[in-house]
Amino acid sequence: MTRLSLSPISVLKFVLCIALPFGAAQAASAAFLIPNSATPPFGDWSRGDAGSLYAEWDVFAVPFGTPGNAPDAGVFPDGGSPDANSALLVGNNPTGFLVGGNIYSFMAATDFTVTFPGYGNGDGFNTRVAAQIRTRGTTVDLDSLQLAYNDGTSDILADWDFHTELHREHLGVDVGDQIDHLFVFDILGHDPAALALNFAAAGSSMSLDRVAIDTFSTQSPLSLIPEPGTSTLLLIGAAGLGFVHWRRRHVKS
Repeated sequence: MTRLSLSPISVLKFVLCIALPFGAAQAASAAFLIPNSATPPFGDWSRGDAGSLYAEWDVFAVPFGTPGNAPDAGVFPDGGSPDANSALLVGNNPTGFLVGGNIYSFMAATDFTVTFPGYGNGDGFNTRVAAQIRTRGTTVDLDSLQLAYNDGTSDILADWDFHTELHREHLGVDVGDQIDHLFVFDILGHDPAALALNFAAAGSSMSLDRVAIDTFSTQSPLSLIPEPGTSTLLLIGAAGLGFVHWRRRHVKS
């Protein structure tokens, strides 16, 4: 059996890394957006509408590998097909461990895969996926987020189309910030039966605090997400804080 040997300085850094973000800083909080048929990018639907799916994780029980973490903070639909209870969040880095219900590593950048079902309506439908991710300390690597699915003919890896920071709160000196991220992916012309979101930390010492996935499938065109400018204030006002990014879509087979 391989044993991990830490010097006294390493032990001190280890204690500080987990004590600071999860001690007094636990007071930091913010609310994720709830699809409400009004706030961009949820102009098409409310959570719980026909064609929508929702899964949220707040307290993690498995830091690495199988069986992964089932949603604990809420699901829709609850049963039937698709069943949002079948969604799973899996930590892929063996250095990750649990601290206060969060997944954390002071040794390496953690990475995660969230699998969740779709309605599988196939061609002729448009699907929007909204992922909200809360991190503490080191933030998520924006370039790491990709959505994997099959478009009916081939496997696709898609970059996000839109990103904004919903909330940022400083946790203390040498600790970093708590940040709520919102990422949006649009799948045009197809509604997959299964999807997977992959993302990673920008470096070591990221604490994964909360994740929510909302999807919506419709035969109608998806509503536009506001471009930078006055219309963006609608989203920023609802979120509390907005650092908004658009990205030209890159899709790879």
